[in-house]
Amino acid sequence: MRSIGIILKKELKRYFTDVRMLIGIILPGLLIFLLYSVMGDFMGNNTSTDIKEFSMIVENQPVEFNELFQKGFEEYKITYIEETFTEEEILKKIENQELDLYVYYKEDFFSPEYSSIPNIDIYYNSVSDASMVAYTMYTGLLNAYEEALQPNYFDINIGDQKYDLAKEEDLTVRIFSMMLPFLLMTFLFSGAMGICSDSIAGEKERGTIATLLVTPTKRSHIAIGKVSALGITALTSALVSFLGLIASLPKLVGTNLSLAAYNAQTILMLLVVIVLTVLLFTVVLTMVSTFAKSVKEASSLSIPVMILVMLLGATSFMGTTAQTNPALYLIPVYGAIQSLTGILSMTISPLCFTMFILSSVVYIGLGVFGLTKMFNSERIMFNI
Repeated sequence: MRSIGIILKKELKRYFTDVRMLIGIILPGLLIFLLYSVMGDFMGNNTSTDIKEFSMIVENQPVEFNELFQKGFEEYKITYIEETFTEEEILKKIENQELDLYVYYKEDFFSPEYSSIPNIDIYYNSVSDASMVAYTMYTGLLNAYEEALQPNYFDINIGDQKYDLAKEEDLTVRIFSMMLPFLLMTFLFSGAMGICSDSIAGEKERGTIATLLVTPTKRSHIAIGKVSALGITALTSALVSFLGLIASLPKLVGTNLSLAAYNAQTILMLLVVIVLTVLLFTVVLTMVSTFAKSVKEASSLSIPVMILVMLLGATSFMGTTAQTNPALYLIPVYGAIQSLTGILSMTISPLCFTMFILSSVVYIGLGVFGLTKMFNSERIMFNI
């Protein structure tokens, strides 16, 4: 038993007195706490105002429902369109997000002359937040009313016609702006991490870094050359993953997607974000690899960074439009995610995109400068 205690004490001392190991143990928890705290404050202060206004066209609504909807929507401002439109014009307005809801009841809805259960036709646009809220509330009130009376009192949207009038292009924009930023950040970081962890730490283990450093080449040139090569390699890996993702998305989401909403400018802007983000990840992970003594340690130290990137990437699921505050685009990684969201949803402003580009270039430059300083440190390079 005494030998077990000696070994336990020795191992615990090694874990809790080694700065590198302490970083790997403590940093993930601290990052999660800090990130969620900041995100909580940010979401509390920057959430968009709840949707309180809807526009509807309702035809032949039975008087029995008047009180139901008056009470159900008493906290909302409902604009009932009284103008006369053809059904085709009304559906086009919903498709173009100019109208939130179109509800059609048959004349004499509760007439005993109907042999079948009456159907209520409710047309909406799932891409529009206001339309979806209006549709959810309206059908919720109807279902509650039916449950209070008897089941199968009436039907809602039974038939072969299309009630969700969202365009394929709009649906593509919504899906892409919500899913792609997170997935793309994951691919970009994973590709860079797999390559960079072995870049310097691996050479330290193999002893080849010492041979390289004693050559007449400036260490700053070695650092820049390594970062450039790693960046190109990581970018190639990320682009292959990105193309595979785009090709598989239609099957992944189970719907037909149309890329007609995007043009060459969109692709160019995406490439700018991808290149700058990969270079930033490459610089950071190369610094981690330079600091580490071994590939295993470099991978361990990269995990907290990966957690941070993934948590920031998950913020893309909180909305399908980009933030309008230019200062947010100065935040590393988060600015890239917001840029991707804005590009894919076509809501990014030129100022915000410019702020992201300038800040990314500055961060990459600072990272390369820091890396050259690390290369000039004998203590770091030779683990003294």
